[in-house]
Amino acid sequence: MDVLGRILRTVSLAMLFGGSTAIVFAAIVLVNAAKAKGVPVPEAAANNAPVFITYAYVNLVFGILLLVGEALDFAKRRVWNGPTKGQYVCSLLCVIATMVFAFAIVPPMERLLPHVKDDKQAQQEFHHWHEISRGVFGSGIVFALASLILPIFGAMQSSTPATTGSESA
Repeated sequence: MDVLGRILRTVSLAMLFGGSTAIVFAAIVLVNAAKAKGVPVPEAAANNAPVFITYAYVNLVFGILLLVGEALDFAKRRVWNGPTKGQYVCSLLCVIATMVFAFAIVPPMERLLPHVKDDKQAQQEFHHWHEISRGVFGSGIVFALASLILPIFGAMQSSTPATTGSESA
């Protein structure tokens, strides 16, 4: 179970960080390319929105898998240090951001999407949700990265390091 938890955790965080970063990068490049061809920003955003909407549910699955992986680790955890606590907090905040994005932000954006190209009110509301989504999606990326690198600082230690004679005073 320990190995399964670590695999779920690592794969989930890799997708939550790397996949999300790639989606943001692709969206920026595609919107800039569309603007260069004279496509209005609302239309360019509307053309890219289905990718984010679909990815929100992929992210949600990996968020749940991260929660399972961390729960498996938590159940067997015997050593609690600062990096371990930080890892759990970052993972939990990442999952929360993922769920807020999928359940609170994406549904209204999805509802507005068919009207964004021709309805000014829908464009404004969509833009409002888009601005909120940037912060939530970005925080998910940051928390995933933090949780991913905290094991470097000892978060995944399963026992306290033994003291050797040369280390004692």
